[in-house]
Amino acid sequence: MPRKLILIVLMGLMTNWAVSQNYNRRKILKDIRELPGFEHAYVGFKLFDPGKDKVIARHYDDKYMTPASNTKLFTFFAGLKALDDAVPAMKYTVKGDSLIFWGTGNPLFLHPEIGDTAVLDFLRSRPENLFYWVRPSDEDRYGPGWSWDDYNGYYSAEKSIFPIYGNSTRSIIDRSGGMIKTYPSRLANNFALNADSSERNSIRRVEFDNDYTYQIGKPDAEDSDSVELEEYVRPFLYSNDLFRKLLADTLKKAVRPYDSKIDLSTVQTLYSLPIDTLYKRMLQPSDNLLAEQILMMISDQLGDTLSTQKAIEHIQENHFTDWEDEVIWVDGSGLSRYNMFTPRTIVTLLERLRSEIGEEKLFELLPAGGVSGTIENWYAGENEPYVFAKTGTLSNNHCLSGYIKTRKGKTLIFSFMVNHYAHSTNKVRQSMQIMLEKIRDAY
Repeated sequence: MPRKLILIVLMGLMTNWAVSQNYNRRKILKDIRELPGFEHAYVGFKLFDPGKDKVIARHYDDKYMTPASNTKLFTFFAGLKALDDAVPAMKYTVKGDSLIFWGTGNPLFLHPEIGDTAVLDFLRSRPENLFYWVRPSDEDRYGPGWSWDDYNGYYSAEKSIFPIYGNSTRSIIDRSGGMIKTYPSRLANNFALNADSSERNSIRRVEFDNDYTYQIGKPDAEDSDSVELEEYVRPFLYSNDLFRKLLADTLKKAVRPYDSKIDLSTVQTLYSLPIDTLYKRMLQPSDNLLAEQILMMISDQLGDTLSTQKAIEHIQENHFTDWEDEVIWVDGSGLSRYNMFTPRTIVTLLERLRSEIGEEKLFELLPAGGVSGTIENWYAGENEPYVFAKTGTLSNNHCLSGYIKTRKGKTLIFSFMVNHYAHSTNKVRQSMQIMLEKIRDAY
């Protein structure tokens, strides 16, 4: 090789080495110590290069932390391992002139954001009398460690054997004319106006009943950009009786309870949408109900009784026995503060997901920085996304774990877990963004 060419190659290698050294392990750890948002917080971090099988930097990556919705990555992995390529929408059997059906845990039935009508179309087409069997379940309405006073939050829809309409009401408030629509319509008469003056629209449900009160905020005459129409999602108090009534309203035919023994030898399963539809909706807007119900659908494969705990135990016993840290996992969504993972466990999971299903599919399902899901307004690339990651947020805790596409075309895996801070979450996000951009540019 000519001497001049050798010099050019050496200069190129030295330049690449210098760029990566511009944000090396020492500087990464310095930023974790000094950037605003990380002070007085418990920060876990791991950055891994799967191409070189090399850890670039780590900070408390072996410490257990609250993952919040990073838990959904484990739920996603569990679904990939245990569920088929289509959503098991319901199970049924025919006995004479009766069709007896029951739930699999499927959360997509009449979900307003997804539009799965497979069950509805099937039941409408059947000539038999319809009977609903309430199968056994170990589930309470909430998971262990959930905050009970979040019952009114859109993110706290109750778990159930057979969800319908996302187990929530949807209401539109018009500042100038009052409430103009509530869905499902059976619950519309349960909404009462609180005439007390208010600066903001609001809807609140009684905790143990499906009675709601709403207030209408004053129109802002000085603000031409103020939103006149606002949609509010509020969970309803689920019951098997309410499920049958809502379904009967929609079908325009009777749905009776079934209390006799089921002949399991004749059971059939109705499938609906591709399972990736469910995963994408769970991961991108971080839908808690969908995450919980995925574990219940897994338990449907294991026996008659729907049980989140049994699903988690099954996945742990079959897929997590050889991992470096124990997986302390109690729910599907991450609403529970009983979940505890280490950053290195999450990186191991992300590495396995990448190797098993490939980047193309994985990046299509995950939120993309500046483009989709919970990071639509963060981590934007210059021309295309460079961060594909799952967020996790509870009060005083924020996590971000996923993949970085670097300027050199590498894919790096990272897990950022920031727990127990006493300031705004945006301060944490801003410092995370600074670090991720430096990593993108350096590697």
